[in-house]
Amino acid sequence: MIGSGRAWATWLVASLCLLFQFVVQVQPSVMIPALEQDLSLSAEQLGFLTSSYFISYLICQIPSGWLLDRVGPRVVLASSLALSMGGLVWFGSAQSLESAVAARVALGVFGAPAFPAAALIASRWFHPRRFTLMLGLTESFTLLGGVLVDVGLPALVSSTGRQGSGWILGGCALGLGVLGWWLMRNHPSDGSKIDPADDRAQLQPVTDRSALRVLVDPRIWLAAIHGGLFFAVIATFGGLWGVPFLHLRLGIETSSAAHVLAILFVAGAIGAPLIGLAAGRSGLRSVVLMIASLACTGSAFGLVLFTEGTTPVYVMLVIIGFFSGAYALDLAFVIDMVSPRHQGIAMGLANLVLGVVGGPLMIMLIARAIAHSGGDSGASVLDATLDQMNAGLSWFAWGIALLIPLGIILMLCARGSSRQSSYRIQ
Repeated sequence: MIGSGRAWATWLVASLCLLFQFVVQVQPSVMIPALEQDLSLSAEQLGFLTSSYFISYLICQIPSGWLLDRVGPRVVLASSLALSMGGLVWFGSAQSLESAVAARVALGVFGAPAFPAAALIASRWFHPRRFTLMLGLTESFTLLGGVLVDVGLPALVSSTGRQGSGWILGGCALGLGVLGWWLMRNHPSDGSKIDPADDRAQLQPVTDRSALRVLVDPRIWLAAIHGGLFFAVIATFGGLWGVPFLHLRLGIETSSAAHVLAILFVAGAIGAPLIGLAAGRSGLRSVVLMIASLACTGSAFGLVLFTEGTTPVYVMLVIIGFFSGAYALDLAFVIDMVSPRHQGIAMGLANLVLGVVGGPLMIMLIARAIAHSGGDSGASVLDATLDQMNAGLSWFAWGIALLIPLGIILMLCARGSSRQSSYRIQ
């Protein structure tokens, strides 16, 4: 039965896989001293090593989504975790930059199915009205788990070394893969489905031509770009620029700024499931999406424009973090636009676009604005002034402001699609 113990077990394993992908993603950040010493890396080489994972991870989103539609999440996740064991051991024992980069590229490929698989499982195993709630719970699970990772992973690397931690994490990957193979199923086994038409669609083969229609559908791109702007709150501001901004804005050490920034992640972990629950219970997904868009826009400008007092900063961090989880609503629109046999590739495409918009694109726009806003363009980020940082983050605020017009267009597209069921990609 959908929503049964098997459904929750399948969801839990998929969420653990996504959390583990996050562990692999941040692994080099806690190995910087060992990597610099063992491999004689410069700062530029270290940046290249770190980014190599994201390049292969993003490139493989669409192929992994296609594979999930063809084979199912059980085989794909179990296989990717088993292969990740080899990649982790390889990275831990790499003795050259070339070998370490190759290992990280491989790990990006192996980790690519984690997010589309989690979204696909939420769609298949739970009622459509609970999709945003389940995806919000997955996001909450990952964010809270990430806090534990930030505490536990450095201790693991410190106590076991780079090679030892590679073996331990590899063993965890293999164990999680075995657990996934044992507990997960691709579909509910009792045949219970919400929509009989979805059963018929699921039985139809996935063809290259029908998959191509998904990849070129402008509605899916629109929803993914909209979700990417929400995701930029966590990936761009939370992942990089928040610490130097708070360091300058509040006049505190970077370590203290990182602690303050934790407010953003905690608020996001709380907000993601609550937003999903509100959208599902009320049936007013579009209304909730626009409220979140307005709230994120206002708080983004508030962060950049407020110049006095710490309380406004804390308030804005809570608001923007809480509502950033609304990207799950955009993914719910994507699910509605395609039939069940295309949900994997649709989620892969959405995560690719979402990741690029919310990560590299926004990060580089801000970096370029900071470097060209006055002063020494070659200076480090921590040498920038508050005015330079505000100038750079104005790109962030105006980017978040696009949530409002794009959200209106997305709602109109979704309304038109609901009136024409044949417009759903079959």
